[in-house]
Amino acid sequence: MSNATLIGTLLPLALSAGLAACAGASGAPAPWQKAGATDATIAADTAQCRTTAQQQAARLYPFGSSNPTLGGAGMVAAQQQADIDRSSAELQFFNGCMEGRGYTRAKPGN
Repeated sequence: MSNATLIGTLLPLALSAGLAACAGASGAPAPWQKAGATDATIAADTAQCRTTAQQQAARLYPFGSSNPTLGGAGMVAAQQQADIDRSSAELQFFNGCMEGRGYTRAKPGN
């Protein structure tokens, strides 16, 4: 199996597992809320923050930045780690952006 095929097979599995772990037993995170914000405003802010977060995370952890001297298995492992790091950074940037715009997560039961 080629490295590209292996990455194409393992990457979605790793990302799915990572997302499931982030969601935890309670499921999806609570929605963002902000006093006076309409659904359209929340959707627009969410989209803008998501785009900004993806760009910032990709600058820190560029796609395809694994070290070719590691060999096939080492490259796959390094790329998987970079993908995990990029996803984690993206989530932190996104949350920071939303909080910076005055949003909070709804408390459970609200």
